[in-house]
Amino acid sequence: LAAPPLPYRPRSRAASSREGSVWRSRGHSLGRQPPLAAMPRIRTLNTKKAPEGWEDVAPQLEEFHQQMRDAVNEPHEGKRRNEATWGITRIHYERSRYIYELYYKKKAISKALYDWLLLEKHADASLIAKWKKPGFEFLCSLQAIDKRNSNFGTTAICRVPLHLRKPGSTGPSVSTGCISCASQEAGRLGGPIWWDSPRPADLVGWAKAGCPTADKPGKKRKAVEEDDELEARAAALRRVGGADSKEAAQLQALGQALKGEGGGAKAQGGGEDAAADSDADITGDEKEDDDEEAGKGD
Repeated sequence: LAAPPLPYRPRSRAASSREGSVWRSRGHSLGRQPPLAAMPRIRTLNTKKAPEGWEDVAPQLEEFHQQMRDAVNEPHEGKRRNEATWGITRIHYERSRYIYELYYKKKAISKALYDWLLLEKHADASLIAKWKKPGFEFLCSLQAIDKRNSNFGTTAICRVPLHLRKPGSTGPSVSTGCISCASQEAGRLGGPIWWDSPRPADLVGWAKAGCPTADKPGKKRKAVEEDDELEARAAALRRVGGADSKEAAQLQALGQALKGEGGGAKAQGGGEDAAADSDADITGDEKEDDDEEAGKGD
């Protein structure tokens, strides 16, 4: 006769508290579970056989797998809560980038092997899909563009190009540990600028100089072009005519001033108009005063 099944015994509170204390001792405050990295699937008897070429990439992927284990088990003493996941994010990027460049850049693996690696979670398919879009060629992590993770509904600071930042604002992103993954800066250094990457001392000045390297000179940035929106509005006002023509001329002058052309000629030719406008009140009260004087003269 078969033995009766054992009764269900739920875990006691003591066992749960012991597990929570283990997580807290490793640096996870309030018993918070650590974020789960996208680990490769465990191979079983039902796992689909690897396509041809797997033996060539298996050693490097095994090394990434061991690095991920070491990063997860690394002690967190002396680190902030978010710093504990920076290493995991970086290894996750490098592993996905390795497979991405093998298939798209070097053409070293087949389509069947590439699809199998994505299916077995050896690379992040969603992150690779972002790398194919302009402006996201070196995106460090999907967390950087997830606006739900920020207090003000914006992307991470690493998505802001360095030449648009103020001097001194070159700290790493809190969620990813990336300083900059903008296309120009990351493209010059071969990848995102991480918190521990070798980099110039003055990142903002380096970016404004065109990101020069030992092999390539600084790339000249495009000059300020004429504002297309101002031109479109000025053209629309010219078609209407009448009182709107003066506003159209002002918009055209503003567009040329932004472009840096035609400023001197207009300043010389319009000296009398500028002198007349300098005596006018911007509130428009001078027109009412002129009407009152005209009424008294009548």
